[in-house]
Amino acid sequence: MQLSTLPLADGMLFRDASGRYCASLGGHRFFSAFQPIFYKGGSLFGYEALLRVVDEGGEWQPPDRYLGNLSAEQAQVADRLARLIHVRNFAQSRLECCLTLNLLAATVQEDHRGRTHLPMLKSLLQSVELDSGGVIFEIPEFEVEQHGQPLLDGLRHASEMGFGLAVDDFGALGSRHGKTSELCPDILKIDRSLLLDYMSGETQRLPALLGQGWQIGCRMLVEGVETAEQLEAMRALGVELYQGFYLGRPGELAVARQL
Repeated sequence: MQLSTLPLADGMLFRDASGRYCASLGGHRFFSAFQPIFYKGGSLFGYEALLRVVDEGGEWQPPDRYLGNLSAEQAQVADRLARLIHVRNFAQSRLECCLTLNLLAATVQEDHRGRTHLPMLKSLLQSVELDSGGVIFEIPEFEVEQHGQPLLDGLRHASEMGFGLAVDDFGALGSRHGKTSELCPDILKIDRSLLLDYMSGETQRLPALLGQGWQIGCRMLVEGVETAEQLEAMRALGVELYQGFYLGRPGELAVARQL
């Protein structure tokens, strides 16, 4: 990828040749990818922003592994930097749909001074003319169930500020989902393992989890749809939202207007 020489934000941000925002942190480069999410009928619901990381040698690194090797403070910096390029790149696309952002728990939890990063994020959205109502925070069910009350309080505060909430990997834990049910997010993203189990003949657990989600008022999304057969099976169960390589792979968004 050819990079321009336009430095932004103390040299941490730059643009590629097409005008998309990228970032540099500790010798690694960050890029945005966006995977589409569709309604049952096939129309576009929105995009999930995904981080792509390239090391000093030009090798692509799994984002989870990269973030996991950082200190807590460094991971928060990387998380905020990734969110910055995602928001700006999405805003430059001028698309009229939802954006989902993966977050670290620390983003919405209060620090020792009672502060969060949410006001800063809302200010960023306003600066690029995005409505927080169209932005959905996504956090894994494991985090919700393990972090306890501070995270629940932070996510509720985010909801009160107008952001949407989604719980990712729902059902992967095999637990009773107590805190997730208490949170009552806008969207539950069914873990792909349940889709695969259902297609292999285990037809009890997935419908039960769908029923649980509908009972508490959540929209249900199935991840990892990779074949027409999987798509039709999930449609038959009444799932509303869909994501997976069969429907659309992660990619860059065209720049409609540079910001």
